[in-house]
Amino acid sequence: MKRFCFILISLYSIALFSQKHDYSWLFGYDYTTSLPGIEGSYRNFLRETSEFTYLPIVLNLASSSTLISDADGNLLFYTNGCAIANQHHEIMLNGEGLNPGQVHQAQCDFGYTAGPQSSLILPSPQTDSVYVLLHKGIMYVNQPVFTVLTDKLYYSLINMSTDEGAVVEKNQILIQDTLSYGELTAVKHANGYDWWIITTERHSNRYYTILLTADGFETPWLQQAGNVTTKYGGQAVFSPDGTKYIRYGPGDGVFIFDFDRGTGDLSNFQHIVINDSAFVGGAAVSPNSRFLYIPSEYRIYQFDLWATDIAASRITVAEYDGFLSPYQTTFFQAQLAPDCKIYINTFAAVTVLHVIHYPDEHGLACEVEQHGVSLPYYHLRSMPNFPNYRLGPLMPGEPPAPPCVPVVSVREEWPTKTGGLRIFPNPAQSYFTMATDTPAILLRLYDGMGRQVLVQTLAAGQPEHRIALPASLPAGVYVAVAEGREGILGRARVVVAR
Repeated sequence: MKRFCFILISLYSIALFSQKHDYSWLFGYDYTTSLPGIEGSYRNFLRETSEFTYLPIVLNLASSSTLISDADGNLLFYTNGCAIANQHHEIMLNGEGLNPGQVHQAQCDFGYTAGPQSSLILPSPQTDSVYVLLHKGIMYVNQPVFTVLTDKLYYSLINMSTDEGAVVEKNQILIQDTLSYGELTAVKHANGYDWWIITTERHSNRYYTILLTADGFETPWLQQAGNVTTKYGGQAVFSPDGTKYIRYGPGDGVFIFDFDRGTGDLSNFQHIVINDSAFVGGAAVSPNSRFLYIPSEYRIYQFDLWATDIAASRITVAEYDGFLSPYQTTFFQAQLAPDCKIYINTFAAVTVLHVIHYPDEHGLACEVEQHGVSLPYYHLRSMPNFPNYRLGPLMPGEPPAPPCVPVVSVREEWPTKTGGLRIFPNPAQSYFTMATDTPAILLRLYDGMGRQVLVQTLAAGQPEHRIALPASLPAGVYVAVAEGREGILGRARVVVAR
């Protein structure tokens, strides 16, 4: 029976890692037209190249945009909040007329202005061919002063049983209330199938929590937690392991909550004040769920979520270097990608992205590369809004699988959480022995490019473990990473001599 259960768990893990719904990224904006032929920038993380390639698209992806791939990582459809286009860059059947009203009529020639994180696509828990698009509508208010309000959260259903796809339900009102600008995010339920969706009331400390199951949406409910917000222009994210819900808005600071994937409850509120001059900003969490990154317009801060005093752990890992493309390339919203790097966009229309190469590393070892990614054409404030599609069911006592294959930097010194890692003999030929102060359960080996070349489950309770090196592994310098139940225990260089 134990063997049978292990096989089931292993098969489920394989199925989770095949959920490559975030593998296609798409940018593109042209302020002159919304007609076919807009210059776009595309990357699919299935490919080994890290470059974005030119791709003509049919929608202006300005500010409000999102997209999704199938489980194998192939682009399915995308939206700018005005219409939905399929993989052939044609408006999908019944795909026009999203978010109807005055703003749609005034703005949809140039892209919808509901803001980043105003739309999100989730695979339906019921069937593989149906996808749920959540999207926020906005309205203009002129009295007593002009302002933009988010007044509805809609959902639309897209059936992809055919190659072209079709919208089968559209603009169904899920919540009608004055909501926050953007900040729409989701996380897997503890069962690994259903989805928790969270959005917030505007200038409030009340959070709408919605459960999406195979039977549809359960009734949204409000929970009150933390401080009242007063600003907008930020981002909301869950940590990859689903245990933290985090918001950042310039002027309001960082809000950190514990999240219960079983009940949907927010608890243990922590507030971190950030006194800088930022107008916009974002948030992202490292693949191991340890480090929080806050791009705050002119600076990027790192916080250690495992620290006893999270606020005191703050490190400035980047300051804007003044680069123009042709406008200022300051820091805005962030997104963890399938290559385990974090990409950061800019508020202005530019042709670059910033990248954090090693987000699991402490301090400057995370290596922020400003304007490190060049795009073939402009983008304007858009950033794909993806949850962790590969988060599995909650297994008490077991750490969740990482959302991606970690990228490891090659350095002389290595930060560790607890314990240490010792390797001998080193250099090694056909094997090496590893020892840790704290029991390890997994060993990963990476080459100098950060690619995983070996992973081995370790026998429980053993102080030392013999690791056989594949005969096909070439000579060179590698990085061994030992993992325990609470995360990374230690790292060490391994020299393989043939």
